[in-house]
Amino acid sequence: MSEHVWKLTLEYDGTDFSGWQAQPGVRTVQVEMERALGILLHRELRIAGAGRTDAGVHAEGQVASFLAHASDPPLEDLFVHTKLNAILPPDIVVRRAERMPSGFNARFTAIRRHYVYRMYRGKTATLRRAALSVRGPIDLDLMKEAAQRFLGTRDFASIGSPSEPGDSTVCRLETLDVSTLGSLVILQVSANRFLRKMVRTLVGVLLEVARGRRPPEWIDEVLAARNRGVAGAPLAARGLTLAGVDYPDPSP
Repeated sequence: MSEHVWKLTLEYDGTDFSGWQAQPGVRTVQVEMERALGILLHRELRIAGAGRTDAGVHAEGQVASFLAHASDPPLEDLFVHTKLNAILPPDIVVRRAERMPSGFNARFTAIRRHYVYRMYRGKTATLRRAALSVRGPIDLDLMKEAAQRFLGTRDFASIGSPSEPGDSTVCRLETLDVSTLGSLVILQVSANRFLRKMVRTLVGVLLEVARGRRPPEWIDEVLAARNRGVAGAPLAARGLTLAGVDYPDPSP
């Protein structure tokens, strides 16, 4: 069998995790995934994740990948899927397992990522772990107007920090939609790449405008400043979910 990579699509409740990335002495999604795969494959391994979600951030479409070894037991898609879910804790679920050509990497092959930030107005028992409670009036028209000012290829140095020192802070923001569903206010954000805490800070800036504390034009000032202190602190992690990741079409 030729060398190949397994691609896993994951869902998780990030409330009780210290983020995606493995860190000593704390519970992370990567650590739990590598533990489960180690049991399944009888070896130690490292996996790559498409998004290094922060502590408390959830996922509905996180993607992970690992390289299969020739010595691994034969694995079929359904076998990987069902066996991993039997081993993993209940706050992580493997939604899909697929074999990919060698060279595929969940992080570096990705061309686009999609995030959703959810806020709710009023009181709720079911949403408090997955959405941010917001009090007071919110002008959604102002929020939508301000959101358009973030679109395009821009330097987001005021909004987020690079994952590695010296990395570019330029991102291409393709979508920033604001909608409602009952008491929920939902922001859907898509970009070719994201900086650390970028979405949570971006939504926080929009919320300042929606509450009437700043005009929509303030967005332009924030971006032009290229100063991380200008935009304020990021919103709570519990409102953020990694919704999905796009990859190039594998067909020739």
